[in-house]
Amino acid sequence: MTQSKSSLHYGWFVVFGGFLTQIILMCGVQFVPILMAPIKQSLELSNTSAGTIVSVFGLCYAGCSFIWGYLADRVGARTAVSLAGLVLGIAVMLFGLLADSFLKAVIIIALVGFGAAGVYSATIPKLIGAWFHPSKRGRAMSTITAGGVLTGATFGIVLPQLAKAYGWQTAAVILGVLAIICTVVIYSVVRNKPSEKGLIPVGTPADQVVKAAPAIKDASFKDVLKMKVTWHVSSMFIFWQVAYMTATAFVAVSFVNAGFTAVQGGLAVTIYNLCQLIGQQIWGPLSDRLERKTVISIAGIWWTVATFGYMFVYGSTLNTMYILIGVMGVGMGMVPVILASFSDYFPTEVGGSGAGVVSTMGLVGRFFGPMIAGYAADATGSITGAFGVGAVAMLLAVLVAFSLPSLKKQAGISVGGESAK
Repeated sequence: MTQSKSSLHYGWFVVFGGFLTQIILMCGVQFVPILMAPIKQSLELSNTSAGTIVSVFGLCYAGCSFIWGYLADRVGARTAVSLAGLVLGIAVMLFGLLADSFLKAVIIIALVGFGAAGVYSATIPKLIGAWFHPSKRGRAMSTITAGGVLTGATFGIVLPQLAKAYGWQTAAVILGVLAIICTVVIYSVVRNKPSEKGLIPVGTPADQVVKAAPAIKDASFKDVLKMKVTWHVSSMFIFWQVAYMTATAFVAVSFVNAGFTAVQGGLAVTIYNLCQLIGQQIWGPLSDRLERKTVISIAGIWWTVATFGYMFVYGSTLNTMYILIGVMGVGMGMVPVILASFSDYFPTEVGGSGAGVVSTMGLVGRFFGPMIAGYAADATGSITGAFGVGAVAMLLAVLVAFSLPSLKKQAGISVGGESAK
């Protein structure tokens, strides 16, 4: 096996496929929240019913990751992510075609969430782990995750206009078709491991003697559950999810509570997301030079300090609050580093199951985070109480991340999809 003879290693085509998964993911994640107003009016939903639809999606999205991760280990990440994309695309189309009642909407959105669970964190780390040397995984993941931010920003502008012109049902069908088209391209382009192309992982040093090691014998889902690192990484991810979801839930409303308009609150969310894109391009490549647990810790401390700063200036001038929100966004750009760490800590043979279990465990923080933060806001009488919960959770995530095992002395690398020790 050799490095690619062309100037562009085929691994970057796999990254392109990963970028497309972000478009698919956004088709499932964003269409209901963005189009909630017309959907709510059309189906005559109460606020509780509308919130239930979003919650059901979230539960299936986060709760089913382990299924797709397990499937990725059994039939390959390429097949798993393609099946997941197909499920999501068809389900989004069905939502537009058939969701004419609350019950139908809940059933179909659960299917959308199930598909969404398999197109990102449960499968992509396994692919990147196979195709990229550890020294290049951060950059690869930061390139992939940029797709989600860019697609989300685009959908925020385009979807309302599309729904206004043709109706939310047609908009949903169009998104479903887009997801299916992206899925077909992914299946056509992506391969499970570089050995299928006669290559070795991107970034493997030219003078490094590499021998493909045999797969771990009898590797199974149970083995992942027995690994200490599974619960170590999961603990970090749970605390991180509390911080992540707290910001997601309360950034916009915090501006409204401070006396600004909903439009200005929406702009704050846009600033936060775009600054995450900047952070992704900083922290991802940096994690290829420093240990990923160190970069996660640095980015986490950055976000925590910025959050405390936001709490301090809260209620002051609009521009000052925008600046602090942007700084927070840069810190939260650590997402690709966290996903790259999944590739580092789990052998390729169980990389899907490992990432899937951790992603599913994140449901704890994803579900309880906004709830606890909201309680803190009510108890303190200020929305800053919610951000205080997020800051404390991020500090805990930093402490757990910093205590993760060191990977400096890895004895081997992954070659052609097999784990070398």
